[in-house]
Amino acid sequence: MSINGQQTTIAAEVGKDLKVIAEGLLEDVFKIIRNLPPEALNWKPEHMNNSPFVLAYHLLGSAGYWIGEVVGGIPADRNRANEFGVSGDHEQLEDLLTETQKRLAMTFDNIQDSQLLPAPIDLSRGVLCWGEVPEEGRTAAWVLVHDLCHIAYTLGQLDRINCLWETRSKA
Repeated sequence: MSINGQQTTIAAEVGKDLKVIAEGLLEDVFKIIRNLPPEALNWKPEHMNNSPFVLAYHLLGSAGYWIGEVVGGIPADRNRANEFGVSGDHEQLEDLLTETQKRLAMTFDNIQDSQLLPAPIDLSRGVLCWGEVPEEGRTAAWVLVHDLCHIAYTLGQLDRINCLWETRSKA
């Protein structure tokens, strides 16, 4: 909780650190996205389920929802099922990136002590990739770290797809 309606130094510093990590991960993701030519953005490599566009679109939807809405309280109006099978262009992803960055910055800039305490939050409205979720839920800190891990995992997938595209293009 805040003290006298103020964010404490500890919460502010943790928020700053998490913000730096999120910004760095998203910048690394978008270095790859921006490097891909338009025809590669919607290309799905053999034996892989998603194109670079789908992966970036999904990770931004996930971050906006889990970090922005679940932890930050900023409604995301997300439909996870619609994130797969989409296609688009660089401009659409850049717009979504800008919106997601604002949502994450608001969450991290305003994080409160109560969000860092071991009090479970309801996670029943979403799909989580790693770790079991007990009935009582997980903490906001767990949700934040989980989604940052999701971004890092997707970064690895995008790096692999980028390598496959470059190899394919040279052949």
